[in-house]
Amino acid sequence: MAIVSILSGFASMILAIKITKKVHWAMLVAIIVTSLISMNTNFIFESAKVTAITSNFYEVLGVIFGIYLLSDTMRTSGNSEKFALHIKHLFNAKQAIAFMPMFLGLLPMPGGAMFTAPMVKDISDESGISPLNASVINYWFRHSMEFFWILYPAIVMESALTGISLTKILLIQLPIGIFSLVGAWFFFKLGKIKVNHNPENWKHLFISLLPILAIMLGVIAQLPGYLVVLVVSFVYALYYKNYRGFLRIKWEVLLLLFFVFWYKNFVEISNLSENFVMNLNDIGLSPWLIIIVSPVIIGMITGITQAGFAVTMPITISLIEQGILPLLPATLTTYYFSVIGVLITPVHLCLLLTSEFFGVKISKMVKKMIWPLIFSIIGFIIMFIFVSI
Repeated sequence: MAIVSILSGFASMILAIKITKKVHWAMLVAIIVTSLISMNTNFIFESAKVTAITSNFYEVLGVIFGIYLLSDTMRTSGNSEKFALHIKHLFNAKQAIAFMPMFLGLLPMPGGAMFTAPMVKDISDESGISPLNASVINYWFRHSMEFFWILYPAIVMESALTGISLTKILLIQLPIGIFSLVGAWFFFKLGKIKVNHNPENWKHLFISLLPILAIMLGVIAQLPGYLVVLVVSFVYALYYKNYRGFLRIKWEVLLLLFFVFWYKNFVEISNLSENFVMNLNDIGLSPWLIIIVSPVIIGMITGITQAGFAVTMPITISLIEQGILPLLPATLTTYYFSVIGVLITPVHLCLLLTSEFFGVKISKMVKKMIWPLIFSIIGFIIMFIFVSI
C-alpha cells in the first residue's frame, strides 16, 4: 500500500503540474493524494504543525529570501552588468563568452542565462562564432555552476534535508562542475587562457564580487549559512537603497519550500517511509533506480531543479534512514540527476529563451551539449566512487 500511495502521489503531482503549471500547488496535491490513498489523513495537520514550528524550515526560508534579495540588488544597482563588461575586457572574445555566464552563474536568478545572452551575442557576432556555439556556451557555462554552487536553492535544500554542511556539499560536488566546465572548454576549443592585466578592470571585478566573496568566507568559517546570507544581502540592499527588493518576495518559492518540508514530515510521521522501503524489498525494485529516474522525470516536466530534488529527496532520506542506501552517494545521486533532468528539457526557461534569442533549435542545442554532459557524468561517477569508499 505504501508504494502505491507514494507513486500515486507522484502521478498526481505530474498531472497537477500539467494542469496548473504551478509546482507548489502540485506538491500540495501530492501530499493530499498520498495521505488519502495511504489512509493516513489524520497525520496531515500534525505534519503541517511540525513543519510550521521547525527552525530548519525558517533557516532555509531565510537563505532563499536572502539569495533573491542579493540577486535583485545586483541587477537593480547595475553591478551585474558592470561585472559582465569587466569580464569582457579581461579575456579574449571566445573566453569572455564562457566566463561571463560562468561567473554570473554564481548568482542564481530566474532566466539567468538571458542576462548575459545579449552581450554574448554581440561578442560572438563580432568574432564570427556561430549562433549555435554561442548559445550553448552561454547556457552550459552558466548552468554548470548549479552542480555545486552553494547559493542555488536546491543545494540549500540539500543541506537542510540531509544535515550535510554547505562546505562539505561544495567540496563533494565541485569536481562534477569542474569536469563539466573543463569538458565544455575543450569541446568548444576555447584555448589557453589569456588575461589582460588591467588593474582597473580587476579592481572593479573584485568590487562586483564582494557580496558573493563575503558569503563564501562566512560559510567556510562555519558560520550559520542563513545568518551569513541574510546579513550580507540586507547590508548590500540597504547600501544600494534597494528597499523595494525587500518586498519582492517570491511567494511561489516560499510555498514550495513549506510543502516540501510538509511532505517530508508527513511520510516520516505516518511511517509511510518505512513501509515504502519494506514494499520495495518485497517486489525487488532497486532503490537506486527510483532516485535516478524520479528526479530526471520531475526535472524534465517542471524545468526546475529544486522541484525534482524536493519531490525525490524525502524518499531518498527514507531509504537512507532504513539503512538501504548510504547518505553521501544517495544524496549526490538524487541531486545530480535533478540537475540533468532540468538541463535537457525544453520546459527549462533558460533553454527556451536562449534558443529563441539566438535563433537556434532546442534539439540542436541539446545535441551540442552531449559531450560536456558526458564529462559531467564522468565527474559524477568519480565522486560517487570516492564518497562510497
